[in-house]
Amino acid sequence: MIELRYPYPGVLADGLCSYGGSQMWSAGANMRQCGCGIVAAYDLVRYLKNGPSPERMPLEAYNRRLRELNRRYFPLLPRLGINGILLVLGLNRLLKNEGLPYRARWMASGSLLWDRVTQMLLRDIPVILSVGPNFPAIWKKHQLDFYVRTRDGRYRKATAISAHYVTATGIDEEWVRISSWGRMYYINRREYADFVRKHSNYLFSNIVWVERYRHV
Repeated sequence: MIELRYPYPGVLADGLCSYGGSQMWSAGANMRQCGCGIVAAYDLVRYLKNGPSPERMPLEAYNRRLRELNRRYFPLLPRLGINGILLVLGLNRLLKNEGLPYRARWMASGSLLWDRVTQMLLRDIPVILSVGPNFPAIWKKHQLDFYVRTRDGRYRKATAISAHYVTATGIDEEWVRISSWGRMYYINRREYADFVRKHSNYLFSNIVWVERYRHV
């Protein structure tokens, strides 16, 4: 599996360290329902800042920072959250203010999606991946399955979701390892492509392309 070089940053809660952050720890209802994009953006920045020294942040401090990011960079519409364009605009402002030499853009990748995910991971950059909403039949409730890997190496369905941002941290020819809700899950590449083709659209089911910029 092609994966990030260093452990993904976690959050300390009840003596345990999570795999990335989760909006579900927030006291705010809108953040719990729609804050997955903020979590993905913040954890990306945490990884790029700390790299070989992965941050394990106390839960209270993490939630406080999410509230600040919501106010300053990532406005959430009630029940709708934040779209890819606004997510990228806020992320670029955050990267600049943190002094990180990276730029982000919303990338409608289509058939090149997994190649681009692989490219970013080879450059040691986590990949914000969107599991889009049902489109154009927005009233339908088709979802993408998330799996956990068992001790014997099998993959067992754990949950399913749509209209949700996750972070890809590893990829092989069949599976993509992700961080979501502070846990490690896997999505099947073929199932993702089928979901987008049948029930969503690559304008919404997409990645945030992040690359290091070069000084002239």
